[in-house]
This record gives sequence, C-alpha cells and structure tokens, in this order.
Amino acid sequence: MTLIDGIAVENMLWINRHSVRRVSSTMKRALNGAPLIQQTAIVAGHQLVFGTKEGWVTSAQFESIKSHSEAILVPFTLVHSGETMSVIWDHTAGPAVTGADLFDHVAGDEHVTDVTLKFITV
Repeated sequence: MTLIDGIAVENMLWINRHSVRRVSSTMKRALNGAPLIQQTAIVAGHQLVFGTKEGWVTSAQFESIKSHSEAILVPFTLVHSGETMSVIWDHTAGPAVTGADLFDHVAGDEHVTDVTLKFITV
C-alpha cells in the first residue's frame, strides 16, 4: 500500500528504488596528472519514480492522484511499504502523473495502466 498525502493506492511499485543517486562526485586532474576527487552525500532532491508497470489503478484513483499533482505544489508526505518521505511532485520533465486506459473506450476505461508518478524528495 502506498499513501500519497492520504490517498491510498494499491499495486504501486517503486520503480527506481535501486537506482536513486545518493552520492555526487566530481573529478579533475591536477597539473601533475593526479586525480582530485570530491564526493558528497545527497540528502535531498532525489528523483523518485513510482508506477504500476503492467498493473493498474481505478480511473477514480488516477484522477484523484492527477488532481493532487496539479493542485498541491508544496511538500507532502509519501508513505510506501512503511517508509515515510517528504516529497513534492516532479513536473521538471513533463507531467508528474501519466497513464493510459487499460482498454480503449470512447468515454475512457474504468482502469488506468502504465501509471507513472514522479516525485522529488525535500
């Protein structure tokens, strides 16, 4: 179960759990060729991607999440598998919430698949 600022969502996977960049580093060469390496831990600003992959959520849940992403522009709480994070929606590269109808219908399907939710930790 995932809670997005109180909105309960089932079947949500943390897609980039194992590829979040937690250390930043730079390397330059000194005049004698020796490497000068600087590293620091990144404590905030992690990009988090959650999604359903081939699973789905109801259309009502999707619309509720999408509305939240467009209305709430301040930090809020995200809880996933017992882990609590303070996040904001990540609108830096397109919409923070995307998905597709499970089946094509003129009025839309009752389920939405390939849902992707993008957040940034604060």
